[in-house]
Amino acid sequence: METLKILRRALMLAPLSAAVLFGQDDMSLVQNAILEGVQISTEPGREPGEKVVSCYFIFRDKPSHYFSEMKYKQKSLVFEFHDTEKGASPIQSFSEAPITGFTVEQKKFNANETVQGLKPEWHDLIQVTFNLEAIPQIHVTDEYSVISFFFNWTTDPSKVQNYIAKEKKNNIFWWSAGGLIGVGGVLLAVYLWPEPPPPPPEPLDISDLPQRSLDSGGL
Repeated sequence: METLKILRRALMLAPLSAAVLFGQDDMSLVQNAILEGVQISTEPGREPGEKVVSCYFIFRDKPSHYFSEMKYKQKSLVFEFHDTEKGASPIQSFSEAPITGFTVEQKKFNANETVQGLKPEWHDLIQVTFNLEAIPQIHVTDEYSVISFFFNWTTDPSKVQNYIAKEKKNNIFWWSAGGLIGVGGVLLAVYLWPEPPPPPPEPLDISDLPQRSLDSGGL
């Protein structure tokens, strides 16, 4: 949980929000994206009994940032979309093995929560949690106003183990306009570690100055 707080703070520092630019202390002025729906499709895979499951998040506008977290113990996959709110229409859950269903929650978070002395800067977020029979090996794509992920699965129980993702130490991944960054130290190091001090100046080059010497004979 503490990692997510730091991550959210780091993400808000990347592109300075309108709340900072215009001096609004408590609420973000960033234009929210709208999550209009979540859809799923399946198609046959290459192997017998294999299928490709695709899940689409459909937005009006685009979230400022988003990331996914694989929770192996809870057997769940969580997507969090920043500066995003739900649309007016209800979003119905669905099941498609290994997905048993999902929930959509509207929340807020304080981008300044981990920094003492700063006033709160509240942002809207949407958290979508997929409940799973097992964690598949997902791949995320981002095109226009649709963010999606897909994975291969099998209807053959004897082959299921071949489709389950192996647990990783760094299981949080951040997506933004610049692409994918795994939060395994690189992102946190960029935002939380100070820049190294500049190297000491090199000796002044005097090779091009005129050479002078005193006359050994004196005045």
